[in-house]
Amino acid sequence: MKIFNSYLFVVTLLLSYNAHAHEPVKIYNQISLDATASVEVENDTMVVSLYAQEEGSKAKALSNKVNEKINWALKYLAQHKEIKVETENYSTVPVYNNKQIIAWRVKQTLKLESTNMPLMSEVLGELQEQLNLSGISFDVSREKREQETQYLIDQAITAYNKRATQIANKLQHDNYKIVNMHVTSSTSPIQHRYRKSTAMMAEASSVVQPAMAAGDRTLSVRVNGTIELE
Repeated sequence: MKIFNSYLFVVTLLLSYNAHAHEPVKIYNQISLDATASVEVENDTMVVSLYAQEEGSKAKALSNKVNEKINWALKYLAQHKEIKVETENYSTVPVYNNKQIIAWRVKQTLKLESTNMPLMSEVLGELQEQLNLSGISFDVSREKREQETQYLIDQAITAYNKRATQIANKLQHDNYKIVNMHVTSSTSPIQHRYRKSTAMMAEASSVVQPAMAAGDRTLSVRVNGTIELE
């Protein structure tokens, strides 16, 4: 009989615990808010896209010509360690007419990136002797972005705390605690300052360095979360 009573007591406790465990947690005095800090940052990085392209009847011969131009460019660029070079998008595609292959088009792209913009402009003029220019854009370097983001995080969190304190005071609470917080950063889109069509480049009798303005980009940090008034 004692064993039965003990067992019944344990079962009663478990049932009571399970009943309370499924009760929704009551939350009071929780408020969601956010704060943002932004800054205009001057672009310090130039990104250039160039390509070599050949079209004709013999794909192998075209590939050799494209490879020669790209290798010439890579050899020239090897002299400038400040420029980051990346080869991209090598393609050999057929050219059709009335569903028949009439030619082949071979193309490869080079991507250049550097914070030394005067050097990039100089190099760009040289490379256009054999390569075509497809676009120039400007961005913020990783180092500068990280430095500015650290500053913006401090500013955004300060603004968040100030707003949280203001809300607590207005609602006649002495203090608050942070329940959760999320910190996110964002950057305005990359600015493409210069583009030139293939036709325009074919008509040009001489290579002229394009006029460029790096411009600015907006970096932002947003802090959002929930506080609980005490």
